Amino acid sequence: MNRRLGFRGRCQTDSGVIVRLRKNPRLRKRGTARVVTLLLNDNDLDLQGDIRSKLPSVRIRRYTTSRSIKDRRIDLQRINEGRYVRPRPFWERYEDLKNRNRMSFRNVAKAVKVSTLERIEIQARKWHKWKMKFKDLRQSLTVFHGTLRGIEGRYGMAIMTYFRFVKWLMFLNFYIMLITFAILVIPFAALSPSKFDDILGNKSLPAAANVSSEVYNMTLQAVNCTQQYIRHTDQVHGSVHTGATLFVDLIQGTGYMERSMLFYGAYNNRTYEEDGHQTVYNIGVAYLISVFSSFLLSFILIIKNSAKNMKASHGVEKSVAQFTNKVFGGWDYCIKESRAANHKKKVIGGALAADLAEQERSKRLGLRTWVDWLEVWGMRIVINTLVFILLCGSLALIGLTTSKMIDESNGTKSSAGYTLFYQFVPHLTITLINLVVPRVFQKLVFFEEYKHETQIKITLFRSILLRLASPVALMVMLYHKLLLEDDEETKICGNLRWTADDDPSSVRCWETYVGQQIYKLLLIDIVVGILVVLLWHTPRRYINTKYRDRFKLVRLVGPQEFDLAKSVVDIIYAQNLCWFGLLFCPLIPAITLLHNIIVFFVKKVDLFKNCRPESRPYKTSKSTSLFMKVLLLSFMLAVVPAGYIVGKIQPSQSCGPFRMYGDHSYRMYHSLVNSVYSWNKAPQAVFFFIGTGIFVVPLLILLLLLMYYYWVLGRGYATKEEFALEDLKMEKMDTKFLLKQINKEKEELLRKDSDC
Repeated sequence: MNRRLGFRGRCQTDSGVIVRLRKNPRLRKRGTARVVTLLLNDNDLDLQGDIRSKLPSVRIRRYTTSRSIKDRRIDLQRINEGRYVRPRPFWERYEDLKNRNRMSFRNVAKAVKVSTLERIEIQARKWHKWKMKFKDLRQSLTVFHGTLRGIEGRYGMAIMTYFRFVKWLMFLNFYIMLITFAILVIPFAALSPSKFDDILGNKSLPAAANVSSEVYNMTLQAVNCTQQYIRHTDQVHGSVHTGATLFVDLIQGTGYMERSMLFYGAYNNRTYEEDGHQTVYNIGVAYLISVFSSFLLSFILIIKNSAKNMKASHGVEKSVAQFTNKVFGGWDYCIKESRAANHKKKVIGGALAADLAEQERSKRLGLRTWVDWLEVWGMRIVINTLVFILLCGSLALIGLTTSKMIDESNGTKSSAGYTLFYQFVPHLTITLINLVVPRVFQKLVFFEEYKHETQIKITLFRSILLRLASPVALMVMLYHKLLLEDDEETKICGNLRWTADDDPSSVRCWETYVGQQIYKLLLIDIVVGILVVLLWHTPRRYINTKYRDRFKLVRLVGPQEFDLAKSVVDIIYAQNLCWFGLLFCPLIPAITLLHNIIVFFVKKVDLFKNCRPESRPYKTSKSTSLFMKVLLLSFMLAVVPAGYIVGKIQPSQSCGPFRMYGDHSYRMYHSLVNSVYSWNKAPQAVFFFIGTGIFVVPLLILLLLLMYYYWVLGRGYATKEEFALEDLKMEKMDTKFLLKQINKEKEELLRKDSDC
């Protein structure tokens, strides 16, 4: 090492440095960075007590060694040898203690402890090894793995993250669909009777069970209401079907679709033979269990994925070297195509230019007077007021069109085209609002003079608020028109809007009616997504390719950019509709799964053929974490109405698995409670014990302790990040110190050369 540096010997100098450089002119040409690197990496050079002892990092870390030198030497020896050392079992340690006459309680306990911990460590390593192998195998067999790798190599991680998110939603809906089919759909399709009317001949049901006359009368009333409901659908939609009527029924969810297993109204209790006895399969309980299990699975997977993304994005918000990170860490090494590489270079250059402009803007902000700030805040207040008016106007328009859809005929005959148009007016209104209003938000935010990241966050927040509020406004208006508008005494078979058989506006199964509206929203979302690509993005790409050099306006508009944030908000909106419809449309997870598959491939074709990546995309780690939070918010917005309906709203007597009940205070959850009362005493006591304060209070305390634990853990990670930043700063201080010492020695060397 001394020869490489040009050292001849060592002596104490006035500066306290124990090195003396050889009087070699070639050393003057040696770079100081090279000298610093050699100094820092030299293990043979004894700097203890001199240069190394004066390093700031050495002084700070001197007494913070985490492990002993002996343990480090043993670990290094095992790594270098690359051999597996079998842990000594307890019986060998026990025999060794006996042979050495060191049998004592303390030594035996230590032998048990060490052998157990070593065995646990070995098993943990084996488990981790097999887990990593299984993970690699699963990734190699993953659906769309090659497609995702192709997108990643062509456009980078940011856009690939969106398609991976769509794939994650595919599997989420696939799992929900499996739960629904296993618990509800397959048992309902496999068991008998095939018609609800046949329950009167079933010996296991109220007529033969010697139950109260009130329950039997309510059963007869449910059968009568069901027959009237079927007669109404036949008269309104016709018993003879043509191609046109079949298509209309398909897109509206009416007619034959209304009485299929797609909607709530088709389900009722089933029976099966067991040891010569007929046993009832309680479809009502199965229905609630399937919905609850779907919500629970969704919640667990969202929380798990959110935690993983929070780990990925931890520490991204703060940076001590903004431009250094972009220059040395901004490149995406997954890119393997020249076109994508050229675009990435432009993106990095644009980001650097934008950051420089942002710094200039910050300097200008510091020179603003209070009059300038009043103008800016006045403009922001005006724009936020305008945004609030747009949001309220959009929601009011949705409510108005929904009310018009329900009241469109008022008991009079209307043309088929007129009726079909008004049945889709609120859904088309929601779709049009979601297409136009977010674009207005993007234009307005420029006048508020926020920095770029803040502009993206504000636009996202406003667009998400509009997207999530649209189906909520639809549900609120349906609730008002179907369940609250009239007096409770006017209910017929649990429906307020029960009118004549030939009245198209008559709603005889409000649950199915709500499911139809959500079904139409999801269907229109699929169609509009395809039409936007075919009728807007593709012609725009064609015009930009052919007429770019001829017209300045075409160059100004440019090609279509792949709007990552809007695309994710759109897919979250579709998932929100799926959760809203779980209670009213059991097969909606299958439709949402089909929607995800269509969106995946349509967006892929649109990206490859028509779009280019955004010039200044939102950061991938930030966006993924934010989108999972938005998904969790949309999940909560869907769970609250479902819980309210199950616990507070009287179900219809004309349809569904809850159509048979003994009094008008019956609610859906009573089906589960009544089923629990039929259990044996022990499981019944356990079930009701779970709902008591003796169980709930300790559970809440445990949850609070877990929350506190993870909060402390998060604070620990934050502290660890701060320590890492301090380490970087100390490395910087060490480098400056060494450079100063080397420059000082060089100056002294040059001075001595001049003296000679």
